[in-house]
Amino acid sequence: MSTSAEKRYDTLTAAERSFVDEVARHYHEAHGVTWEKGRVMAWMIISDPVEQTLPQICAAVGATTDQVEQLIEQLVLAGLYQRIETPGEEIRYRLVDDGYPKAVSDTFASWPEYRRIFQYGLEVLADAGEERRRRIAEIEELFGHIVGDLADMSKRWDAYRQSVSA
Repeated sequence: MSTSAEKRYDTLTAAERSFVDEVARHYHEAHGVTWEKGRVMAWMIISDPVEQTLPQICAAVGATTDQVEQLIEQLVLAGLYQRIETPGEEIRYRLVDDGYPKAVSDTFASWPEYRRIFQYGLEVLADAGEERRRRIAEIEELFGHIVGDLADMSKRWDAYRQSVSA
């Protein structure tokens, strides 16, 4: 893709639009994210140039500033995007290298705490009726199974990353 011409959604190749829309569809169906926000997330993975101003991002995904500005700021706070401020230039954003793996790892790292909270909930509801305890027990059991697998998965990911960077 050439960096000389600013990309707009209608100037992306058919394959690029297909990828952007497939990511947006996933985020929309799985997480209730608007199509525009899903497109932003996809575009920033494949953007050219890698650093994009807010107007460039909006043009590339066919959205307005109002539709994506808050998302961009949320993704900066989450550590997925980096805000680049250069005196005399418009603010630019870029996907943080290794941002997605770190965000996933951070999410998984919080899950043992969820399990602990639900274990505490079972203690709190020790004398409660079966229906109330069943709901919380089901969630605690889910996190129990997931947490048990996370440590091994994280170790395998770290070993893989080290092997490919060696």
